[in-house]
Amino acid sequence: MWKDQHRTIIGDLPRIHARRHHGSVAYIDGARTLSWGELDDRVNRLAHGLADRFGVRAGDRVAILANNCFQFPEVVFTSSRLGAISTGLNTRHHVNEMIAQMVDSGSKLLVVGEGFDDVGAEIVAKTDAEILFISGGDYEQLIKTSDSTEIAPHGDADAPYALTYTSGTTGEPKGAMITSAGEIAYAQSLAWAAESRREDVCLIVTPMFHKGGQFSMMHPAYLGLPSIIVRTPDPDTIFEAIEVHRATCAVFVPTIMQMLVDARGRDANAGRDISSIRHILYGSNPISVELLRAFAEMFRCSLSQIGGVGTEGGIALVLDRLDHEAALADPSVAHRLRSCGRVQAGFEMRIVDEDDQDVAAGEVGEMVFRGNSFIPGYWNRPEQSDRLWRGGWLHSGDIGRVDEDGYVYYVDRKAGRIKSGGETVYAREVEAVIRQHRSIREVCVTGIPHRTWGEAVSAVVEAVPGHTVDSEELSAFVREHLAGYKVPKRITVVDELPRTALGKIAVGEVKLMAQRAAEGDPRWNI
Repeated sequence: MWKDQHRTIIGDLPRIHARRHHGSVAYIDGARTLSWGELDDRVNRLAHGLADRFGVRAGDRVAILANNCFQFPEVVFTSSRLGAISTGLNTRHHVNEMIAQMVDSGSKLLVVGEGFDDVGAEIVAKTDAEILFISGGDYEQLIKTSDSTEIAPHGDADAPYALTYTSGTTGEPKGAMITSAGEIAYAQSLAWAAESRREDVCLIVTPMFHKGGQFSMMHPAYLGLPSIIVRTPDPDTIFEAIEVHRATCAVFVPTIMQMLVDARGRDANAGRDISSIRHILYGSNPISVELLRAFAEMFRCSLSQIGGVGTEGGIALVLDRLDHEAALADPSVAHRLRSCGRVQAGFEMRIVDEDDQDVAAGEVGEMVFRGNSFIPGYWNRPEQSDRLWRGGWLHSGDIGRVDEDGYVYYVDRKAGRIKSGGETVYAREVEAVIRQHRSIREVCVTGIPHRTWGEAVSAVVEAVPGHTVDSEELSAFVREHLAGYKVPKRITVVDELPRTALGKIAVGEVKLMAQRAAEGDPRWNI
């Protein structure tokens, strides 16, 4: 029966490419270069070592605490080959948050990268996990002394091979169960969006513990392309990696794109040869048209925006190269640069109301999806998994609309919808206006409790360096562009907004920050 045939799991990928092109480069990480043949041998040895020394078996969870390094994908491939499940810890989290993820995932082993020995030791002291240090030679010694016999891959392509935790920007992080089948479908979508070629050299910049880093890893791993690992995602290092290794493609977030545009004029970078870059994929955060134009002018490469459902998987929406070329050249379609693109092949999307009924064309509602790369659910959260997949459609929690040409426009997170005095306010709409003010560098708008209005619109803002924010003047500016009920009733100025590892604003933290500021104001709720 066809159902009994073996389907590729993530742990198979090094073996597949070792057989196809044994000596071809898999990873370049600083001075270290690994071929696919070397990687496959190391994965076999590490698999034997983890099984023999730590008792890692199918279904066990293996956590990784490390910045970007070649050992990160090596542990991921090894875990999958054993039928175990890997999970990356966010290196920017507090140790208590890391412990919470270890406990939630039930991880049996923690693999600790360079620079995290003390944190790793603290974590295992408060959990039941064992520890393996990459630094100090323990990791390499385990590989060197372990059996090199090929391990037949364990596991089911429809079972989770990884747990990627949601960023927690609006609530408690949840372990998204990523299956091998789903990840490979994801990689195929990314390859299509990037118009991948056999000669591509991929740059991995985004953190590997994050979903963005995960698909930056798995896209070249699926195709057997070489990857250049950037350990420190600062502009100087990125420009140098592009020039030295002739990188052709990468996945960036807008935060990195802005940093690169700002840094290009510096003496150290102005002369860097970045002409090898042919295609950049971007996504995750909102991006301004001005930044897109500046970035396209600087790199002179093709662009694709990828989007859909974030950690829950699926590049369902793509604004592709042709869309960008048309919108950057033709003012009549320039507005499409503010869209998420169109639904790509292999996916379905609907816009629905609170009762899961389709809204009228052009109306705003929740975006729900179907496709073969989405997660089956959240780890140990059956009720939340059922809510995610209501009626057989994945409910993204994103509010959007579709225009007459099929382009999808993101409006806000469902959690970003504020009900104030019976009116609906979308935080993203207010943020877009506030960002236009000369004194504002960044802003986050949330709803906070208010005795009269139920919820009140609140804005927490970062000032442009050297500028002072006048709250009354800023309120008047917003009132010139939006209805009065959308004007923030409270504006809080901070030095820096809290962010996640990918540079997203941590909305949950901002909301608490705004609530605390309001509670300390005797005029609030009057």
